[in-house]
Amino acid sequence: MELELLTPETWLAEQKRLIGFAIRFGDKRLAVATIHALRKLDPSLLEAASGKPYGAVAVIARQGSRISGFGFAEALGEAACMVVVHPEARSLGIGSSLVQAMIARLGKLACNVAADNTASMALCFRLGMTAVSMHRGPTGKPTLRFERGTANDAARPRHSDFVPQ
Repeated sequence: MELELLTPETWLAEQKRLIGFAIRFGDKRLAVATIHALRKLDPSLLEAASGKPYGAVAVIARQGSRISGFGFAEALGEAACMVVVHPEARSLGIGSSLVQAMIARLGKLACNVAADNTASMALCFRLGMTAVSMHRGPTGKPTLRFERGTANDAARPRHSDFVPQ
């Protein structure tokens, strides 16, 4: 598997394909606001300006020439955050690699995960993210807010009874 952090140029070339990938393989779990943020992404946010941090990150996982996963976050995950892995490539560590690349690029990351999305919650906990609050998400479901910064960068299970998905 290869990871590619997108530049403004590669984003413009791949945008339609990646939005289609996210919609097709997101299992109808992506918030409409996240898809909207992808469509409206200012490509200049994908590069660091002088003295300013990255405003967004988009990363692709490829196996050969095929896209096996896609991750995106804007404004440290506050505006949007998502990870989508092709069904045939799940349980291979691709989601973990995408999130780790996003954290490394941004320095910290926040994301919201619906409580019924056990695979995404397990991913967040496995990467050492901390559930800091619970609220109602855009569909009315209970949703956990996860956060992680590079200061606590050791990816490890938080509990001894951890069960991989």
